[in-house]
Amino acid sequence: MMVRLIGYVFFLAGLASCTHSITKFYPEIIPKQSEAVLPILKEGKRELNLVYLGSGNLVLEQNGEAVLTDPFFSNQKLLNLPGKIKSSSRQYNSWKTNYEYFLSPSVVKAGLVSHTHYDHAMDLPLLLENRYFTNLNVVYGNSYLPQILQNFREEGVRLAELTSDEVFDPGSKSDKSYNWISVTPRIRFLPILSNHAPHTKKKLFMDKPLNADYFDDHLIYSNSKTKAFKWSTGETYSFLIDFIDADTLRVFIQTSASRHPYGFPPDEELHKKAVDLAILCYASAPNVDQYPNALINQIQPKKVMFVHWEDFFRTPKSFDDQRLVRGTKPKKVRQRIDLLGKPKDYFIMPKPGTRFKVKY
Repeated sequence: MMVRLIGYVFFLAGLASCTHSITKFYPEIIPKQSEAVLPILKEGKRELNLVYLGSGNLVLEQNGEAVLTDPFFSNQKLLNLPGKIKSSSRQYNSWKTNYEYFLSPSVVKAGLVSHTHYDHAMDLPLLLENRYFTNLNVVYGNSYLPQILQNFREEGVRLAELTSDEVFDPGSKSDKSYNWISVTPRIRFLPILSNHAPHTKKKLFMDKPLNADYFDDHLIYSNSKTKAFKWSTGETYSFLIDFIDADTLRVFIQTSASRHPYGFPPDEELHKKAVDLAILCYASAPNVDQYPNALINQIQPKKVMFVHWEDFFRTPKSFDDQRLVRGTKPKKVRQRIDLLGKPKDYFIMPKPGTRFKVKY
């Protein structure tokens, strides 16, 4: 117990380091406005709406159908982490305003949760309790997700545990047992077993086995307080998502940096259809060797978007009031990006509350 406590102290001390300005390291890849066009093909006639809401939270919509990833908006102060945390009604209202400026809540059909740290899943109970997404039918995640949300199973949304016969395991080159999951006839996704970058160079926190009884007793309502470190990682996933039309758009989403080969899509699928847009995690990137370079070199996406880059231990005062997440080394990450030798418009790094028209 003492060793774990000391580790937490060093972890929090590392996060307490100063934040950095985004414009110092990434001025040319950050859209200045809340609406932008992201051309996959210069002459593209089809489009997908992509709204970035912060951390790993995205909504991707086409033809009135959408998927949601990693719902989170209740930024927590760093000093709250050793104690208890809860969803914020004030930040919920701001999040709804940002989202509804671009899309209707009715378009979301399914949710994808990459893992069960609080900054990827803790606001899901509030969305379920309020039935905010009126046509949300199912949320997919690891085995911990339905156990954490066991008091919210009656909210009309199925909490689906992803199984080994659905998930592609990159650690097994002979794995052919995976299956694409259809959200609608025009949207499907492939879950890919990934892992979570350590919070320090060697240590991942919040990775202990889940105490399901704790959540049964303490996460009773959406505004219930829980201990941040009880939100354990569980299995972590990346997702390959196809938006099927006359021309299919393929999007790869990874909201936690991972070590090779975990999180990498199957070569067989990449040979069938290339990745058009890769959405990758910025946080903890320096703690994984060759990230994101090895992944980008492997999947060769046409464009790359970085998310989960902003400091989610503070609440910004405005759209432009954003800082880089603490504990990262922006100069080091920038050097890695530059080593790829890509043109400036290859990368994009949106502020929360940005909507893209993805043209393809």
